[in-house]
Amino acid sequence: MLKAALMFVLTMIAAGALAQTGNAPPLSLDVAQQRARFARDQMNSADDKAKAAERKDKAAQKRLEDAKAQADQAAKQLQETQADLAKARERHDQAYQDLRRAHDALQESNKKQ
Repeated sequence: MLKAALMFVLTMIAAGALAQTGNAPPLSLDVAQQRARFARDQMNSADDKAKAAERKDKAAQKRLEDAKAQADQAAKQLQETQADLAKARERHDQAYQDLRRAHDALQESNKKQ
């Protein structure tokens, strides 16, 4: 898409140049060749910039995909850790209740003596 936009702009520039030279006397061959070389150099430069922009875009897309994968992995680890915490809390509560019962039973046995 970027290439198409650049080609459109270059075409418009060339069309403007042709419109200006339509009524002018014919150019010499050397001047025409210089203008053609200049236009080709501009086109090559624009093409190089477009390719560089595409490479940067691809690199940014890859970094984005990697970041999404890391975020998904972190979310999964968080869920697993929360599940482990819930299980540990249940075990702790059960152990506390067992300890409480044992303590209460010990208190009762001490009162009976």
